[in-house]
Amino acid sequence: MQKITRQKISVIIPTYNVEDLIEQAIKSVQWADEILVVDSFSTDKTVIKAKKLGARVLAHEYVYSAKQKNWAIPQAKYDWILLLDSDEVVTKELKNNIQRLLSNPRELNQYDGFGIARKHFFFGKFLRWGGRYPLYNIRLFRKSCRYEDRDVHAHILLSKEKIKNIKGDILHYSDRTLEQFFEKFNRYSTYQANYMLKVHQQGLNKFQWREILNPFYTKAYLKDIWQFLPFTPTLRFLYMYVLRLGFLDGKFGFMIALLYAFQDYVSKTKYMELTGKKPSLRLLIQEKMMRRISKIKIIKTEKKASKKYNQNLSIVDSVYN
Repeated sequence: MQKITRQKISVIIPTYNVEDLIEQAIKSVQWADEILVVDSFSTDKTVIKAKKLGARVLAHEYVYSAKQKNWAIPQAKYDWILLLDSDEVVTKELKNNIQRLLSNPRELNQYDGFGIARKHFFFGKFLRWGGRYPLYNIRLFRKSCRYEDRDVHAHILLSKEKIKNIKGDILHYSDRTLEQFFEKFNRYSTYQANYMLKVHQQGLNKFQWREILNPFYTKAYLKDIWQFLPFTPTLRFLYMYVLRLGFLDGKFGFMIALLYAFQDYVSKTKYMELTGKKPSLRLLIQEKMMRRISKIKIIKTEKKASKKYNQNLSIVDSVYN
């Protein structure tokens, strides 16, 4: 009887100044054949911790996420890649299902990428509603795959028939403190504004109907159009909080819907500034909105979030071991 050889896998983790996160991310994937940390010249102990945990570390200048990942993928040793952000943890169920796939060439050879759901933790609260879960992204894929060239929210370029969702979650601890949230908020709104400028200059891509039926591509096309629609922030809030039942997550559901809507508003304001316009009224409204958001009662919850996040990590070993 012929022995089945398990396919080997490389895990890629992009990093920058995440010394408080990198340990848990790496520990959750130490079952992999290679852990490759691609660092953007961190000034803290990120690289030291990663090397201590056995990761191979490469340094590369960061421009935006898709460009960084597309540089990193060819540097991996093995033909299958698991892409993990530094604020994420792989669960035991996902680990088991990936290992099963790698030992099942008949199933593995049918696909080039696998969608994985993420559990989004917002100030320590798992968001089940508002379109936050299950939110599938292609994170397990062949080394030959690449991300589309987008400044923000890029997806792996694959046709629908080459993608399959697998069971098991990635735990996503992206929003831990207000300071950290708004740092990311400001960065991503700038990326989005820059991408809007590119779309404006180049024109919207023509729809390719074979691809538009693929949910990963559909989302990308809609995002190209979305930012140029009138009343986008209001529509975003209504979509997340009402249509996708975000109100069932209570005050957390309200807060994330409000903040994501506000990020759309800020992105468009920055885009207008890039085009040479002077959105004085928008900037005034933006300033008043920021003051109002800072006074919302949920902000008090943020003080407990860091403690709760640390508690989550202290017991997370049971999730992936």
